[in-house]
Amino acid sequence: MIPRIRWVGLAMLALLTVASACLAAEDEPAYKPGRGGVGGQFGGSTFAIDRIFGGADWFADYSHAAMPRFAFAGQFRYVSSNRWRWQISPGFTWTAYRTGTVIPFVDRNFPGDQVKDGMIALVAPMTLQAQFVVRRGHWFYHAGAGPGLYRVWVENDRKVLADPATFRLHRGIYPGAVFELGAERFLKAITTTSVEATWVTHLAFTQRDQQFPSGYNSNLAFSELRIGVNYYFDPARKKQPKSVIDVPEAK
Repeated sequence: MIPRIRWVGLAMLALLTVASACLAAEDEPAYKPGRGGVGGQFGGSTFAIDRIFGGADWFADYSHAAMPRFAFAGQFRYVSSNRWRWQISPGFTWTAYRTGTVIPFVDRNFPGDQVKDGMIALVAPMTLQAQFVVRRGHWFYHAGAGPGLYRVWVENDRKVLADPATFRLHRGIYPGAVFELGAERFLKAITTTSVEATWVTHLAFTQRDQQFPSGYNSNLAFSELRIGVNYYFDPARKKQPKSVIDVPEAK
């Protein structure tokens, strides 16, 4: 009788060990080398740090009296190792200006305007990052940096602003750089999905002395604070072939 009890006890212990291993596997985040990831984020941006890169007047036209506005971004990732991953990120943000802020120059489309009330600056970044990742349980922390292309344009009353001296439109695609810090937490119930918060700083080299001598002529810097979700998947995973049902031939 005792040997039977012993064998039953060993079997139960083995079952409990297997069950706990299965539960741990279920809770394990689906984050590993070779995985891809897609996600989106929503938050806000500020152009205030543009003052650091402004001219002799301490502020640049992009940031002078600029107000925080919404920011959006998507990310496409590839996990190359436990420590490193790549990310491509398109985005969009903009800023408006406080009422009564003096316009830097006369807009030839609206010569009566003397304040920035109808002006907005818009930015659409496309960045590429190498990100260093550190894991702590279900938390993943990262720091990333890389180059980017920035489409920047300035509008007044919904028309692209033109420099009064050169008649060049304040619109173009410029090189730049990005730096990012973030933390993401994987969900226990859905191990392929994470919630992430990021702080991102951009610098676009938009200064063009020959094109825009009258104003809005400085490098553009802005920061974003965003939160969103990511979904990770195996890009090499093949679909299971559909089963073929044999149909008897008609006689």
